[in-house]
Amino acid sequence: MTEEKANTHRWLVVISGVLIIMCLGVAYAWGVFLMPIAKEFGWGRGETSLAVSILLLVFSVFMVVGGILEKRYGARLTASVGGIFVCLGWVLAYFTQSLWWLYISYGVLAGIGTGLGYLPAISTGVKWFPDKRGLVTGIVIFGFGFGAAFLAPLAARFIELYGWRITMLIYGVGFGMIIVGAAQFLKAPPRDWQPPGLAAQKRDGRKVISNDFSPGQMLKTTTFKLIFVSYFTAMVAGMMAIGHISAFANDAGYTSIQAAFTITVLAIANGLGRIIFGALSDKIGRKNIIVVLFLIMTLGMILLPYMTMLFALYAAAGIVGLCFGGFLAVYPAATGDFFGTKDFGINYGLVFIAYGAGCFAGPWLGGMVYDATGSYVSAFIAAGILALCGGGITALFLKPPNLPEEKNL
Repeated sequence: MTEEKANTHRWLVVISGVLIIMCLGVAYAWGVFLMPIAKEFGWGRGETSLAVSILLLVFSVFMVVGGILEKRYGARLTASVGGIFVCLGWVLAYFTQSLWWLYISYGVLAGIGTGLGYLPAISTGVKWFPDKRGLVTGIVIFGFGFGAAFLAPLAARFIELYGWRITMLIYGVGFGMIIVGAAQFLKAPPRDWQPPGLAAQKRDGRKVISNDFSPGQMLKTTTFKLIFVSYFTAMVAGMMAIGHISAFANDAGYTSIQAAFTITVLAIANGLGRIIFGALSDKIGRKNIIVVLFLIMTLGMILLPYMTMLFALYAAAGIVGLCFGGFLAVYPAATGDFFGTKDFGINYGLVFIAYGAGCFAGPWLGGMVYDATGSYVSAFIAAGILALCGGGITALFLKPPNLPEEKNL
């Protein structure tokens, strides 16, 4: 492959990755489906929200599986299989008559597909752009937030016209076709390829050196443990808002379309946050950006339950979305910085389990607190305090692993 063709193809990889992740990101639009499903069956919000919690937990676990499969069979096949599972999960959710069916179809099957499809889109882009790791990660996963931005209100409209079942059927078939099609462009760069004009990058004032940790070596480092814990706290706070903000707006007296638009605002901010903070982290450091994101997230979550005016509610949703998107861009880039790119797929899959655990806990705990108290106030404030703890852990303790010493633990 010539240098010119390689440079063109790497941007095609980015576009394909964005399309795949846009389809997968509709998990963030769950709030639109929550109330219609709960109302039809008379289920509580906690037990209904458990469906998306399961999806996100399974998603994170199968990120590791996706990393292993990608290394063995390639990004194209792995992402294609993921698209098939996503389609199957959404389509089977059409037949829901019990919580367990919803959990298995939408939660488990769509979660498997999301895990298998997500990682190849990111890791292929990271390999093509070692010079712009934070920026490109942000652009690719921008789709995870942006997909919900316009697909959430569209789903709300479809639900009004056709019901939630037909909406899930339409989305499932469409997502499967788009993911499988876009996956065919996910080709890894040649082994000795480097982007034109690759400049020496710096991390913490030093040149980035080759520091490829195997998964086992990474798991032994203190750096991994701190990243895992802080990532978990960020996701609990963010997903508690994402999973319930539409229902919170409904409770405040707004229409279903107005309530769904909170997800749109959050999703747009989510996508922008991935690009903005991903790019900033390339310039001023991953740790600095993570601390800033935690502080802003704390403010947004504590203020959210008091933002009952529509404009204020949209503003709070935007703050939470910006931070959530920023975390999703900076943590994979930090994983590549700290532990190298040789086993990036598996390594970030292990880090990403923190995402899944946090995303499982956030919506579920928010729903349980609401069912117990009739309000989201306690849940949102507690999530804000948890985010503050995550920022403190990062600011005080997070640092790059000491390669010679920690690899020998």
